[in-house]
Amino acid sequence: MGPLEGLKIIELWCIGPGPFAGMLLSDMGAEIIRVDRPNEPDYGYPDPKYRTLWRNRKAVAIDLETPEGVNTFKRLISQADGFIEGNRPGVCEKMGIGPDDLLAVNPQLAYGRMTGFGQTGPLADQAGFDLSFISLTGVAHAVGTEEEPVPPLILGGDFGGGGTYLALGMLAAILSAQKTGVGQVVDAAMVDGSASLMSYMYGGLQSGVWKDKRAANNVDGGHWLYRMYRCADDEFISVACLSPKLYKNLERGFLLDPKIFSFKAGRDNWKTLASKLQDIILKRSRDEWVEHFKDLDACVQPVLNMNEAPNNEHLKARKTFLTHGNVVQPAPAPRFSQTHSEIINQPPENGQDTVEVLTDWGFDESEISRLHREKIIGNH
Repeated sequence: MGPLEGLKIIELWCIGPGPFAGMLLSDMGAEIIRVDRPNEPDYGYPDPKYRTLWRNRKAVAIDLETPEGVNTFKRLISQADGFIEGNRPGVCEKMGIGPDDLLAVNPQLAYGRMTGFGQTGPLADQAGFDLSFISLTGVAHAVGTEEEPVPPLILGGDFGGGGTYLALGMLAAILSAQKTGVGQVVDAAMVDGSASLMSYMYGGLQSGVWKDKRAANNVDGGHWLYRMYRCADDEFISVACLSPKLYKNLERGFLLDPKIFSFKAGRDNWKTLASKLQDIILKRSRDEWVEHFKDLDACVQPVLNMNEAPNNEHLKARKTFLTHGNVVQPAPAPRFSQTHSEIINQPPENGQDTVEVLTDWGFDESEISRLHREKIIGNH
């Protein structure tokens, strides 16, 4: 089992960054119990096994619109280390399961709240998606071509600036509660997290090192030694060679004329050098370049698609991807030398483990039967 074995966290059904945080924690051994609404529909997937963010947890169905359902839920909370919810501010309070309600039941609880705009501020009650949040923090402006920003994958807001920070915050709050006996709210907002991810750039901007323009900096596709190049077969390689020592290998690999190409070339020359290097790279296919550079430490790699990545030799050797339940998916990360993380359970269907979980958490058979009979709980 993973290093978080023994931690118990209740997760209220939500989408995106909340389940991602739960996946990170459950992959590392925490017991995550997802609370579904009875008869909650499945969203977007023909089979629950493909909802990989929900792996490694069990699911119970409880009707939280009833007082008895809320009381049942609170009995679970009383035994938990943490709680995760992803509703707009005020929703859980109206349900009777807000921070004051649950911390009264369990004073040591880490109460995790995952939102886009946060619990406070003028936009706290507004709806939004990943792009909405990263648009405010400088992330969206910084990604794209010189001419216009391009919507990135939902990594900077939902998963990087959202779920990852929620998971980290939950662990910090749980550790604090173990030392102090006092629980607290973890206000994880994607605007905060995505801004935090930009710390390097904001420091560079004020120092004059970073330019507040797209494709104008060392690591945003502006530098001729840090970008993707098209190959003869219309596939791409990446060149990310920002070290003078490694540049010598790159120079040798591409047979670059030192009278034309220079590692120290200034910004004014980046476009010209990129164009000239592109002409060279177009002479061979992606795989030919990969083979050519395999023994040269020059930071040249193939740009693989999602079907190719799991079959990459290095990633196969590290078992970066694995197959569980006939679904190819990224393996748990990071790796631990003693307490190994693993995928144990496929993503559950709605409420499929209700009876098992309630039994394990101290409900007797007659209680469970009554709750089921009164439609307070469901079981798939």
